[in-house]
Amino acid sequence: MERYGSYSEKSYRLHFERTFDFLKFNMELHASDLSSNCIVAFDPSYLPKSGKHTPHKGTFYSGCLGKAAGGIEIGGLGIVDLEHNTAFNLEAIQTPNTKELKCRGKSLVEHYAQLIRDRHRQILRISKYLAVDGYFAKVTFVNLIKESTDLELICKLRQDANLKYIFNGPKRKGRGRPKKHDGKVDTKNIDKRRFKQIFKDETVILYKAIVWSVSLKRNINVVYASFLNNGRATERYALFFSTDLDLDGISIYKYYKARFQIEFLFRDAKQHTGLTHSQARSENKLHFHFNMALTTVGLAKAAHYLNKENNQAFSLANIKTSYFNQLMLNLFLSNFHVDTELKKNKEAINRILQFGKIAA
Repeated sequence: MERYGSYSEKSYRLHFERTFDFLKFNMELHASDLSSNCIVAFDPSYLPKSGKHTPHKGTFYSGCLGKAAGGIEIGGLGIVDLEHNTAFNLEAIQTPNTKELKCRGKSLVEHYAQLIRDRHRQILRISKYLAVDGYFAKVTFVNLIKESTDLELICKLRQDANLKYIFNGPKRKGRGRPKKHDGKVDTKNIDKRRFKQIFKDETVILYKAIVWSVSLKRNINVVYASFLNNGRATERYALFFSTDLDLDGISIYKYYKARFQIEFLFRDAKQHTGLTHSQARSENKLHFHFNMALTTVGLAKAAHYLNKENNQAFSLANIKTSYFNQLMLNLFLSNFHVDTELKKNKEAINRILQFGKIAA
């Protein structure tokens, strides 16, 4: 930042130590620029980081590596705009390592749940639906969220999830506990008299039912997705669920699919805005750095992608190239005293600004 900015390295370093309410800032961005059709997604992201004095450094699972590795982790809360099918940062919070969590008497799942519980009022201003991946289909996480917030979870189940049909028949006479369940759900061969078909196209058939989850110890709203290949049946299937028993099945499927946009947010921040490029050893500086990198991606989307009529795919690489070209061009123009108002100069300037962009 010092190489291209107007301040010294020390100024940037001291500024990163200051506190800034990124949660409030991104809430304002949501209110002013995003559509009214949004949900909130949460997902942890592994970041490689060395250094003996790095705060919260430990061993965390990396999805890209497919194993646990040394480094740090952030828990990212993001706003997913369903109308524009893209995600924006809300706040990223660094995850304590295993040793620190043990000292606090917490598990990793309890830490994630507490992070959401502390911010649930702000989340509810955006949406009551929180989408998380299949790792969070745990009774500890679900109960902690449901007991202390008004949020409803959208999540994915294992393919061999232990589910039971709910008994809706007449009560039997005599003594004894009333019958609650009516057999186990065979996820490879669901009972289509109880799972009702709600949607079909060339890629998927959706079935929906309210069933009892043995692991979560509650009734859940399950959508069974049977995937097709050009309209032909395959053996691929997936189970999605919501704790909201009244939510329609198509929305459950759509919300969970939209959750994946937060992965693209992390990807863009890692590739283009320096999410993994910090040598700071201060917890405050790291927090500022993580959120600045992720929020910058959101600002680029708000400025160059939302409400655009050309409907082109969002490319942060092109936006970054354009701004770099503009920076260098302004440097040349100011030093050589070029008149930018001449028609031939305007045409040349526009060609230079487009230089290096990815072809559409």
